[in-house]
Amino acid sequence: MIVLDNVTKYFKTEGEKKYILKNVSFVLPEGINLGILGRNGAGKSTFLRMLGGIDFPTSGDIRSDKSFSWPMGLAGGFQGSMTGRQNVKFVARIYGKDEASIEKIIQSVEDFAEIGDYFDMPIKIYSSGMKSRLSFGLSLAFDFDYLIIDETLSVGDENFKKKAENALMQKIEHSNVLLVSHSMAILKKLCDVGVVLNEGKLNYFDKIDDAIKFYHQLNLEKPAEGNVKQSSAIYCSDGNIFDDVTEAAKFYKMRPFAILQALEHNNGSLVYLQKVFWRDGMQAQQYQKWKDVFKEQTLISSDGVIFEDVLEAASFYAERFPNKTIEIEDIKEALASEKKVSKKINVQFHYLSEYQ
Repeated sequence: MIVLDNVTKYFKTEGEKKYILKNVSFVLPEGINLGILGRNGAGKSTFLRMLGGIDFPTSGDIRSDKSFSWPMGLAGGFQGSMTGRQNVKFVARIYGKDEASIEKIIQSVEDFAEIGDYFDMPIKIYSSGMKSRLSFGLSLAFDFDYLIIDETLSVGDENFKKKAENALMQKIEHSNVLLVSHSMAILKKLCDVGVVLNEGKLNYFDKIDDAIKFYHQLNLEKPAEGNVKQSSAIYCSDGNIFDDVTEAAKFYKMRPFAILQALEHNNGSLVYLQKVFWRDGMQAQQYQKWKDVFKEQTLISSDGVIFEDVLEAASFYAERFPNKTIEIEDIKEALASEKKVSKKINVQFHYLSEYQ
């Protein structure tokens, strides 16, 4: 079990204390998979690290006799000048593995991460995604009582996400998870119980569905100017829930304008992601193709924005990249190129009709 005894955690910002937890006592029973929810900035990741003994309370005590993984996907502990192989070997030695076990662990991580020749190159040249793959594979190579997961399943392409989830499900047969995720579907699939962090309080629920319902309620209404309450939470058809459009756009690595465009002009359908978005209080619609598409005229960009024509696309990016001098010919050249990518702004363009 994990025991929190009168735990307080805060950070000082601009002379004020931002509380993650305030005088919280709590016991998480053994054999339980825990989902952690809360609004953006509520301290979910900090709380997760404290449970795993990676971060510490300002006051109070957190106790457990269980073993914890490092946060799966977190690459901060790697030595940048060493190769992936050397880092894996180093960690295995720290955990007291013999040479035969070390070789098995190295092979397992190499196969899982799928980073090819980069496995024998210095980690400092890795992309963040490659580091996350390596870290995830390394976590799976050891046996822990608890696996610490902070949005790791969102790393990589769809094939890797599926592979990571399948491997994780096998691991959960012998371990429990402490999970932070924006995906309600993942939380429901992996977790038994849930906690919702809100303004220094920890709200515990014996069923993950009840925790999600409470979290939804927190997002339904937010104080606005003049004490008028309004909805700002954004829902996605894949089960994710976000505090606002900006957070959703950051998660999917696209422009907020693309999500607003889908919400306001296409009943929430986002063509690039083939998903549907809606706000609290709105009824979710079925996915549909973009309306009023003219063949060889309407464009879609790789950051999700729809344009009526090349001129509109050029104007849009000229405004957002004033130092790049974007012109109509730049978009036309990208459309005519093999990869359809504008090197100036690193954005790919398609005619919407051919994309659909």
